Amino acid sequence: MDVKFVGKVKVTKQGQVTLPLEARNDLDISVDSEVFWYEVDGHLVVLKELLGTKELEAKYRKKR
Repeated sequence: MDVKFVGKVKVTKQGQVTLPLEARNDLDISVDSEVFWYEVDGHLVVLKELLGTKELEAKYRKKR
């Protein structure tokens, strides 16, 4: 499994966060891109693709 720390963010009063520039560049996330948030075993996971629960579980287990 590849693990890389890309930065720290603060949540604003409006609940907004800013993705770190390095993460946006590495993952090719542009201004109009969408990202999808999942909770997996108590961890917040952000993906560029929308997955069903079973697909996400399979991908998460495969990477471990």
